[in-house]
Amino acid sequence: TAGPLPPVGAAPGPVADAPCADVAVSGGASGGAEAAPLSHALLEFAKTGGVAPTAADTQPLAEDLEGIIRLVARTGSTEGMPWEALRLLLARKMELVLAELWRESPDVKLPEGEAFERFAVEPLTRSLLEARREGPPFTVQRLCELLAEPRAIYSSTKKYVYALQRAVLVTSTEEATSPSAEASVAATAAAAAAVAAAIARSGGTQGTRKRKLDPEAGGGGGGGGG
Repeated sequence: TAGPLPPVGAAPGPVADAPCADVAVSGGASGGAEAAPLSHALLEFAKTGGVAPTAADTQPLAEDLEGIIRLVARTGSTEGMPWEALRLLLARKMELVLAELWRESPDVKLPEGEAFERFAVEPLTRSLLEARREGPPFTVQRLCELLAEPRAIYSSTKKYVYALQRAVLVTSTEEATSPSAEASVAATAAAAAAVAAAIARSGGTQGTRKRKLDPEAGGGGGGGGG
């Protein structure tokens, strides 16, 4: 029997609630040249606020936007990709992927009267769009790997959401090496461990991975991608 999935992050809300700051394309030596042709599409997407015309719209992202996610998944580089625009794209992709997985494998036990979107999806997107995030987390490559090929990794929606939690909850960037940043990483690890314990207590083991690509489903290892 699938157990409950603990909600994470701040109070849930739609992607449209997140402010979209004016952004400009930045250059970079690593990955910048390949990202340059995609920057215009990313900025145009950001101008819309990262939302579809209607809440029920599940139209796939444009191929150039999908290409941005695949590029980060492959290289780990976000050079030339303004964070304010990139995180809107990742939040929208997360909504689309989770909606599709939920239709195929609704194995998350929800509180009575609660919708999957509000219970599991919105806390993740809201966390990703928090104003305190000054740049991509050091797990951004892992996050993009999960979003680019969700079915190649998990067949269980609950385990997939748990993996997303581990990638999204991290707020430290690659440049953050101060003691306070280390404390943030430690706090994130503790939060992830609490989620793992809750899942273990629920006895939710019905979803199995198609192939072993990470240690997250087992409750061990870090959430970083790269």
